[in-house]
Amino acid sequence: MFRKRLFTSLRWSVAAAVWGAGVALAQVPGAPALQNAFGNPGLAVAGNFGGGGGASFYGAAAAYGLGSGRLQVSAAAGMQRANSASRGAYGGRVSAGLWSSGGGALGAAAFAGIGGAPRTRDESDIVTNPAVLTVPVGVTIGYRRGLGATRGISAYASPLYRWTRLATDTETSSGTFAAAIGLDVSISQSFGATVGAEFGRSDGATSSTIGVALSFVPGR
Repeated sequence: MFRKRLFTSLRWSVAAAVWGAGVALAQVPGAPALQNAFGNPGLAVAGNFGGGGGASFYGAAAAYGLGSGRLQVSAAAGMQRANSASRGAYGGRVSAGLWSSGGGALGAAAFAGIGGAPRTRDESDIVTNPAVLTVPVGVTIGYRRGLGATRGISAYASPLYRWTRLATDTETSSGTFAAAIGLDVSISQSFGATVGAEFGRSDGATSSTIGVALSFVPGR
């Protein structure tokens, strides 16, 4: 029994080396709020892409798990392209593990983030993109499974509430409910991939964003 528990513990430790690194997408405008229920201790870095609704984002990010990884902070920054204009965009997020099953296959976490980007103007000084500030708050439910000694897969779903403020010459704000789904795959002990999407409503119309990330855990 002890050998079985030890093997299970080691399997989760290795296979989950990059689970939760998808949180490195942080909360950047134009990217989905992908949040795994499982975090990792230590540092993870990632290259990210997000897009939807005529906008796209390219950037880099980092996440750090405190203690056993149940508390995780992440930040991201990069370039967003929308309405034929480019601008810098940034975001950050904090997540905390709330529950996990006895075998470690199921888990739940809560998260909150903030992100923003400045307004852009064309040569005629007309605003092409308003300044944006977005704050998502939600919970996530995840499932994970080891695939051999060095790989694993985890799927998760996250209902969330998103508050958004837009500013041109005046400011407007709104709040909407949305849902995100994601999949994390550990390719090796050090590398992992994340793909997912967020679905919700914006300005009375259905909208969605997609995101992908390639993550790296140093020292694995």
